Amino acid sequence: MGIFKNIFAPPEIRNTVATLKVPYTSSFGLFGGMATEATLANSKSAFTISAFYNAVDQISNDIAKLPKHIYKKEGKNRFVNTNHPANYLISSAPNDLMTSFDFWKIITISTIIKGNGYAEIIRNEVTGIEEAFIFRDSDDVKVYAGENFMFYKYKGSTIESSNMLHFKGLSFDGVVGVGIITFAAQQLGIMLDGKKYQGDIYKDRGLGYGVIETDLAVAAPNKKMIEDGFTKKLAAGNKFNVPMLDEGFKYKSISVTPQEAEFLASDKNAVVEVCRWLNIAPHKLKHLDNATFSNIQHQSIEHVQDSLLPWITRDEQELNRKLFTVVQRETLYTKFNEKFLLRGDLEARKNFYTAGIYSGFLTRNEVRSLEDMDPIDGLDEPLQPVNMQTLEMVENLTKQSAK
Repeated sequence: MGIFKNIFAPPEIRNTVATLKVPYTSSFGLFGGMATEATLANSKSAFTISAFYNAVDQISNDIAKLPKHIYKKEGKNRFVNTNHPANYLISSAPNDLMTSFDFWKIITISTIIKGNGYAEIIRNEVTGIEEAFIFRDSDDVKVYAGENFMFYKYKGSTIESSNMLHFKGLSFDGVVGVGIITFAAQQLGIMLDGKKYQGDIYKDRGLGYGVIETDLAVAAPNKKMIEDGFTKKLAAGNKFNVPMLDEGFKYKSISVTPQEAEFLASDKNAVVEVCRWLNIAPHKLKHLDNATFSNIQHQSIEHVQDSLLPWITRDEQELNRKLFTVVQRETLYTKFNEKFLLRGDLEARKNFYTAGIYSGFLTRNEVRSLEDMDPIDGLDEPLQPVNMQTLEMVENLTKQSAK
C-alpha cells in the first residue's frame, strides 16, 4: 500500500518518505493513561495564570528587544553588514505589518506555547533577494520530511524548507517542536482549579459549610424545612442576610482552615512551578524572597545565560542556515546582542568601561557607541598602560638601551 500511496500522492510530496507529526499533543496519554478529573490548561487558559503570563511575556520581550544584525567578518574585523537585504528585515521591519519587536515577540511566544514558530521568507522572483518575513500560525502549518528532505504546507500551499524560518522549542526528533502546554497542562490546570476554589471561597464570603446544632429532637420533615430555609437565607445575593434561630438552635460554621487560608493567601508555589517549566528565575516574576540588592545583578546574568541564550542560539542558527549559503557562512553570520541586557547600573557600567579602556580591550569610541553616543576623533586607538608591557617589548627596549 505504501508504494501506491507514494505513486498517487500529489507531485510535491511523492518522494517524501514519511509525514512528520508532532510526537506528543494534548490528546496524547500524557499522564500514563490514567484518567484525571483535574482541569487541563490550554494555550489560552494558561495565560489567565499571572505567573505564566508574566514569564512568557518576560522571555518574549527580552528576545524581542535585543539588537539584531547581520555581521560580516573580514580578517580579524567584525562589522554590521547594512548592505545585506535581510539585515533590515531582522533589525527593523520584517514586513509591512510588523516592527522587528512585534515579529520576534510573536515568534517567541508561538515557539514557547506551541513548540514551533514559523515565518515564510518572501524572496524576489528574479533576484532571489529576501524582501519580507511573514509570520505563519503554527496551527496552519504542516511539516513533511523524508530522510534528507523536508518541506512545509501552509493552507494548501507548498513552501520549500529554504523559504521557511522554523524556530523550535523542545523536540524529540530535531525537526518538530512540542509546546510547553503539552507537558504543563495538568500542573497549570491545578493552578486554575486553585484560582477557582479561591474565587468560590471569596464569593461565599468565607462561610463555606456549616451545621445547625440543637439538644431537641427534630422530626425529619422539620429538619428538611430548617435546612432549606437556612440555606436559602445565606445563599441569597444580599451579603447582609441575618437568619433568626430559636428553640436553642445554634449554627456552627465549618469555615476555611488555617492551612486552607494559607494556601489562599499565597501563590508562591505556583510562581516557582512556572519558573521551573519555563526555566526562568523567580525574581523575574516579582518573586523576591531570595533576592537582595547585592545579588540581583548576578541573577540577571544568570537569566541571560540560562534562560535566554538557548532561545537566542536557536534563532541565530536558524537564520544563518536559511539566509546564507555554505560559502557565505564563512564570512556572514547573524548576531543577537545579549550584552544589551547586561549593561547593569551606572556604577557597574562605569567600572566595566574603565577596566576595558585601561586594559586595552575597549577603545573610548567603542564605549561611546555602547552608550549610543557619537564617536570623537582621536578616540579610536586602544590605550596601553605604561606599566604593562609584553616580553617582546621589554627585550626590544633592553636591546635599544644596550646600544
